[in-house]
Amino acid sequence: MVVLNSRHALLLSYFTLTFFSAIAQTKTTGTIDLQKARITIENLDKQFAKHFYNGDSVAIYKMYAKDAEFECLKGNDILLAWGNQIRNAIKNDTRNLAFTTTSLSTDSEFLVETGIYEFKNSKGNLQYKGKYLVVWKQEEGNWKLYRDLGL
Repeated sequence: MVVLNSRHALLLSYFTLTFFSAIAQTKTTGTIDLQKARITIENLDKQFAKHFYNGDSVAIYKMYAKDAEFECLKGNDILLAWGNQIRNAIKNDTRNLAFTTTSLSTDSEFLVETGIYEFKNSKGNLQYKGKYLVVWKQEEGNWKLYRDLGL
């Protein structure tokens, strides 16, 4: 049995933390081209809006990561929430949804998007406008919604 004095224990703790920190940084040092990422995210936003207009809550749900959260909802509750949103939009004639990205940043693992969403009626009149924050992460090579919040 080895007995460590407090100085040795402190040094061991320091080197252990440094080692694991270096490993964690090595895993996430990949670079993300923000110009390409912005095009990808804007296309995903358009795809989301198209699914919404078409009433396809399942397709919207598939755009979320496995461990995603929409507001405070997880799992199948995300699917149910979008199904309800779509039904309300059909009833209220607000199926035209558009997103405008106002900023996009990265920490080399996630993309953080902020923007403005707009709901318009079938005549193109603005019915509702708000702000959002989305954290995107890659899952199986595709960008997926990881955290989705209205602001």
